[in-house]
Amino acid sequence: MIPEYQEELLLRLKTIKGHLAGVIKMVEDERYCPDVMKQAAALQSSLERVNRILLRNHLETCVTEAIRTGNGSAKIDELLESLRFNSALTDFRHNGDTLGRVSEMSGETCESEAMPEVSES
Repeated sequence: MIPEYQEELLLRLKTIKGHLAGVIKMVEDERYCPDVMKQAAALQSSLERVNRILLRNHLETCVTEAIRTGNGSAKIDELLESLRFNSALTDFRHNGDTLGRVSEMSGETCESEAMPEVSES
């Protein structure tokens, strides 16, 4: 794992851990449901950010190396399979920077269409 991504992930995950403890306390204290819902949405957003960092790290390390060594198709298939379970990374309607920053960093662009949303059926 790229060290700066690891540091950012650990910081975010520890923050999420504390935030989650706060939300649990809110439920135990029977706080107003919309207030709890807002905090749950904030937690979800934080976890989505964690997944975007993990994806970026994977693309910059494992996938790049697999392509370089001629094993890119298998690694890409594996990645696409894991993306089926995370619509936040493949639904570009709400977050336009999901993968865009990865191509900006590498200096490459992709002219393909956005991936369609995958259902979990």
